[in-house]
Amino acid sequence: MDQLKSISAIALLITLFGCGDKEASVIFSEPQPVETENLSQFPKRLVGQYRSPADNSILSIQDKLISRIYDYDQRIPVAQLDSTLQLSGDTLIDLKTNDKTVITRKGDTLVVHTHYIDTVFQINYDNVVRKLKGHYFLNERYDEGSWEVKKLDLSRGKLTIGRISSTQEIETLKAITETQKDTLFPLKFVLSKKQFKDFIKKDGFGDSETFLKVK
Repeated sequence: MDQLKSISAIALLITLFGCGDKEASVIFSEPQPVETENLSQFPKRLVGQYRSPADNSILSIQDKLISRIYDYDQRIPVAQLDSTLQLSGDTLIDLKTNDKTVITRKGDTLVVHTHYIDTVFQINYDNVVRKLKGHYFLNERYDEGSWEVKKLDLSRGKLTIGRISSTQEIETLKAITETQKDTLFPLKFVLSKKQFKDFIKKDGFGDSETFLKVK
């Protein structure tokens, strides 16, 4: 991670880091769906590698782990270097931290190779997976009594990870539960299993990212 920090002043890398980097809009009082057993691992049908059409990163699903692999070249104009960064031969030096990044120079452009692995989700005490009617739900502990939930689906080699973020989805949850009175985000909901099914039927988890299976 030190390499990424040393070029963060001139790069856009942080904006790319995966499925778990946005602030939650909605949280739940329990892992979803309620009254459902946790899976001990991801099923074999999900295990594999999937490419993002958006940035060519690779989403890797193993038995208990989802990780995202970034491996690409980034081109940075020399004129855009921050004053805290110094170019010395084939090395970019962060004058504040003394971190060094090896670069390739092509004319007035620097080429920085990035290889970074981001842990998206790992099954453990604070991260549980549940299944309902072919959908998989990634439950991440938000705090002691709250969980953030994402929906994972795989169909014909296309994997999607969806989250709740739109105003319409929030209004749908309010209508289904008739209990939400909070106004500060993230909004916390208490749902029965039936209510959760109803929310899915009404196109919940619509903010989704798509990946295509490669192996």
